[in-house]
Amino acid sequence: SYLTPGAPRINDVFNYGQNKQLSGFSRPLVSTISFDYQTPKVRGDGMAMKSLSWVARDWVFGGLLKYQSGALIPTPSSNNNFLNQMQRGAANNPALWGGGTTYQTEVPGQPLFLQNPNCHCFDPTNTLVLNPAAWQDVPAGQFGAGAPYYNNYRWQRQPSEAISLGRVFPIAKEGRVNLNVRIEFQNAFNRTTLSSPTPTNPTAPTLKTNTFSSGAPGALSSAFGFVNTFNGAGDTPRSGQIVARLQF
Repeated sequence: SYLTPGAPRINDVFNYGQNKQLSGFSRPLVSTISFDYQTPKVRGDGMAMKSLSWVARDWVFGGLLKYQSGALIPTPSSNNNFLNQMQRGAANNPALWGGGTTYQTEVPGQPLFLQNPNCHCFDPTNTLVLNPAAWQDVPAGQFGAGAPYYNNYRWQRQPSEAISLGRVFPIAKEGRVNLNVRIEFQNAFNRTTLSSPTPTNPTAPTLKTNTFSSGAPGALSSAFGFVNTFNGAGDTPRSGQIVARLQF
């Protein structure tokens, strides 16, 4: 866990088979599209064609678009305190690696989400997205049989879309000196992205202590499925920069 944000999660350290799990980085579907195109010189004689060629040539369009499955959401940890009682929890490990945890059990027939993470149809300041009724805690003194991650328990898909537009200005003949000026956009379509929801403790109370920018009270501040948006947490609004490069 020192080396990766998607650290493996350990249930019973003496039961290797039970610890087999999906990687926290699992993205089963990934599509990456890259393109780069420079408009050619327009062929033809006469002043009109030469003027058209000067206007239309040497424009450069580029982009890197990435679309992938959402990130895995961890299964809620049990509240039965069993691993600490067995002296296998975080409090009993001098390296402070995070300790083991046993997991709650998925309830058949219950949806994992109260809202579709990809619908962009809910307000995260007053809506919880995870279903607490989908999980049942493990009885006292027992290991859970749940998996650390489930393939269908994922947060919203968050595309990465970078697009650039520029032009090449020849300064010397035969392309020996060129000035390349372009503007680059990250999150070019200004898609809304949200932080991952709080995945632990389905029995946690719902608290509304945050205030809106207008000063009105009532924004969610914690609970199972709480999505933190305070001070723009998780958001990556569209940004751009202008780049000039001299090649010789």
